[in-house]
Amino acid sequence: MAPGNGTGNDPENERASLSGAAINKLFAACDVVLFDCDGVLVNSEPISLATLVDVLAHFGAPLTFSDVATRFTGRSSSAPMDHIRAVTGKDVRDQFKSFYYDLLFARYDQELAKIDGIDGDDGVLAALKKRGIGFCISSSSSLERLEKTMDVTGLGPWFDGRIYSADFVANGKPAPDLFLYAADQMGYAPKQAIVIEDSVAGVTAAVAAGMKCIGFVGGGHYADDKAGASRRLYDAGADIVISDMAVLSAALSAD
Repeated sequence: MAPGNGTGNDPENERASLSGAAINKLFAACDVVLFDCDGVLVNSEPISLATLVDVLAHFGAPLTFSDVATRFTGRSSSAPMDHIRAVTGKDVRDQFKSFYYDLLFARYDQELAKIDGIDGDDGVLAALKKRGIGFCISSSSSLERLEKTMDVTGLGPWFDGRIYSADFVANGKPAPDLFLYAADQMGYAPKQAIVIEDSVAGVTAAVAAGMKCIGFVGGGHYADDKAGASRRLYDAGADIVISDMAVLSAALSAD
């Protein structure tokens, strides 16, 4: 889908080109929002990708930051483990997770932050709650990692009992399994759901699930390539792409 709805590097340009009417049209038949977590709710992708570079080097299958971002953004931990096995012939499933999480969680404690405009009185979550639209997390991350994320950022109370992980399904993104599972658990049909995603794998999964999708390119991992990231998400099937959560909360809060 071409980016005809308009998006750009400047949030002010977005506000001018993405009208509240266009966003609200997308939400007209929406009863539930499925949020990806990393890169959408929290600015974790620069941390996790940099950590993954270190982990792959440790296991003898090094990649550059750019290659790691291209190959693994939005994917579950099975993808880098498959890469390690392909390069080294070693199955590292018993060592990978604990080694990765020890490094990652130490960095989370020091560096992890919420995406601007997600919570607070004027944030997206408050706007959805005021409109009576349900929401949950549907993330490729493990439940352990999601729980750590909620604890560090304080977002947990917003999603109490509504956190769905790739741990719960057989096939992670770009397969639609997780989104279909989450919508079903929330009590909604796919056509009632909007997914908010930052990765091609996630957008692909949303489209395959028969759901609308808002792409988000406001995370730190896209700081130098918002236009390119926007094109990739539109090409994957996103209905709208934004780089500022304030665009979404303003539209949802408009009378």
